[in-house]
Amino acid sequence: MIREHVTIHRGTATGTGVTRVGDDCLIMANSHVAHDCALGNSVIIVNNVVMGGHVTIGDHARIMGAAALHQFVRIGRAALVGGVCGVEADVIPYGSVLGNRARLVGLHWIWLKRNGVQAEEVHRLRRAFRALYPRAMEEQSMAFSQRMASVRTEYGDEPKVAEILAFIEAPSHRGLVRVAGGGAVSIESDGV
Repeated sequence: MIREHVTIHRGTATGTGVTRVGDDCLIMANSHVAHDCALGNSVIIVNNVVMGGHVTIGDHARIMGAAALHQFVRIGRAALVGGVCGVEADVIPYGSVLGNRARLVGLHWIWLKRNGVQAEEVHRLRRAFRALYPRAMEEQSMAFSQRMASVRTEYGDEPKVAEILAFIEAPSHRGLVRVAGGGAVSIESDGV
């Protein structure tokens, strides 16, 4: 569904040549989908969202009102971009970003719960996320690549964790969005 005053630019000869919007998407009023963007299935784009060219948005992602996505940014599957966020780097699958300059604040728990992800899988995903983005300063001193290796060993058999790791390792024009508080992650109680 495409609402009032939405603009969607076609692909360019120097890009992919295609701008793609998946099935069952909702693009609300005054939003802009730039050239060569690729939106997955069941993506919701709320009012006044703007994106630069070559943005990729995974299935089931939610982009809240007045967010701005820099060109070449990748938004992972089922990620949540908060309202009025300036997103300058990639957002991991199931990640949740907030702030004037988007910062990773946790996982998109609401989507996980509403889509039937079992409690034990949510807990393992939370533990893997905390191992990648620890709150304790002494754990943050470990290099990110070492934390990734540790998470792969401990939780790599979990499909959602494997998806996050693969996303992080995939080629990127923009790098990863930074964690809120310079490394500290605020993870709200998910009630599971």
